[in-house]
Amino acid sequence: MMKEVEEIIKKFSEVLEKYNLEEEESYYIIEKKNVLREDIPERDNNYRENFLKLTKNENGYVKVERAHWL
Repeated sequence: MMKEVEEIIKKFSEVLEKYNLEEEESYYIIEKKNVLREDIPERDNNYRENFLKLTKNENGYVKVERAHWL
């Protein structure tokens, strides 16, 4: 078993010698990383108020669908 281990290590060392290990590793193919879209202002400044007007009931609660699977 020792002989086999020595052969494996020798072969592995030979393979490693072919590579330049001084190069910096790169994980990305392109230069841009974590690209996010730009924030754009809301078109309708009253969107929240208009939405709540459409969804609130007469008691001021937001109307939602009941669990129809029960």
